[in-house]
Amino acid sequence: MHRSDSEQAFDAARRRALVQSALAGMSGHSDDLLSFDQVRDLLRLSEPSAAPVVVEIPLSKIVGSVGRYRDFNRAFLPRAHLDPERWVRIDQLRRSRDMPPIEVFKVGDVYFVKDGNHRVSVARARGQEVIRASVVEIPVRVPLEPGASADELILRAEYGDFLEQTALDGTAPDLRIILTRPGGYASLLHHIEVHQFYMALHARRYPALSEAALDWYQAVYLPMIARICASGVLARFAGRTEADLYLWIAENRARLQMRVGANGEVLDAVDSFAHQHRLPRFLRWMRVGRPRSERRNRKP
Repeated sequence: MHRSDSEQAFDAARRRALVQSALAGMSGHSDDLLSFDQVRDLLRLSEPSAAPVVVEIPLSKIVGSVGRYRDFNRAFLPRAHLDPERWVRIDQLRRSRDMPPIEVFKVGDVYFVKDGNHRVSVARARGQEVIRASVVEIPVRVPLEPGASADELILRAEYGDFLEQTALDGTAPDLRIILTRPGGYASLLHHIEVHQFYMALHARRYPALSEAALDWYQAVYLPMIARICASGVLARFAGRTEADLYLWIAENRARLQMRVGANGEVLDAVDSFAHQHRLPRFLRWMRVGRPRSERRNRKP
């Protein structure tokens, strides 16, 4: 392959990166690679203990880098400031010899490049789907997926802290508590601590937080989720989860729950909430005349 072909390929890849950056800016989504150091700190990753294994991995699942995350976008296309010399040289070499495997860390279902960022970029630009890699897997409590953004990483980290304190991932089979609002897992933990207090009053002993968490999950959370799902109200809140609605309903009935310490009234609150949001659209429009504070308190 002539050098001019490699240079043209680099220029085309860089133009695609500029277009993707502009589209990301208009949509409000980031097209940045993830920083492995940030992910490691947020998720409190342990040091890898397993030996590396050389396998082929999907290029689409490489989402970040250890040190070069500012040089390429999420599709590993070169940013405008990247010097083309190394990129062009690697593109030429790959045509004449087998390239050594890149080195990556595997976290959940995604990969972070430790060595070989330019090789990944060239492979992506040339339309490859897989690449040979020396993989070191790092165990993680909360799995990561290829589409995870920086904000979702924060939520994953909060979920990991929640599981660390409650141990629910070990005591509750098929656990699934997905929130979309940062800070929500801290609120759930507070609910569990309140539940722990009422358990202590009834049992005359103070249960461990993990015991209270499991009792809360089975006696409070799951019945409310079942009622939310049965009501069909979730369909009116695009992008929200049943856990989001649970949290909003529970927080807006906190005084009642604290006073009576029972579940029935909270379940009734789900039906009331669902009834409000089944009203015909023209009736909901009539609510516009209500005070702003009242309207704000009536939607999650």
